[in-house]
Amino acid sequence: MYSIRVDSVRNLLVVELTGRVTTAEALRAVSQGFTLAEAGSIWAISCDLTAVRRGPGGMLVVAAAVASRLREGMQVALIGGRQRAFAERLMRFSGAPDALHAFDDAAAAQAWLTPLLRKPPRISETERRHASTIVGPAAAATQPRRRATDPAA
Repeated sequence: MYSIRVDSVRNLLVVELTGRVTTAEALRAVSQGFTLAEAGSIWAISCDLTAVRRGPGGMLVVAAAVASRLREGMQVALIGGRQRAFAERLMRFSGAPDALHAFDDAAAAQAWLTPLLRKPPRISETERRHASTIVGPAAAATQPRRRATDPAA
């Protein structure tokens, strides 16, 4: 089972997985989580795995899904606790060592994410497209565009 919520005060996506997590369920959590992050211009994700009892069986598939949805500048803190090995496997299999880090507790994860939480909100591509539709392409074009690879923009 999983839950996803947005902490709008800190601009943080909070994901919690519990019990037995199937591969399909983990893939849904990845898809829904990253969709929310993009729509809300969220660059910091906290994923608590401490209550996972078993699963997912297709760890490589889940790691590939995470890697494919990560944007440059995004950080994912994996809180493992007794599931630290699970978190480290996900991190290693994703091939994104700078974007994912495994932690034993939430305090260490929060400390790692804090610099990212202080950045001013960014306009996502989805918000930019909506603005273009509502106010017209000319007005949306006056908004400064950031490069997709520039996390500081």
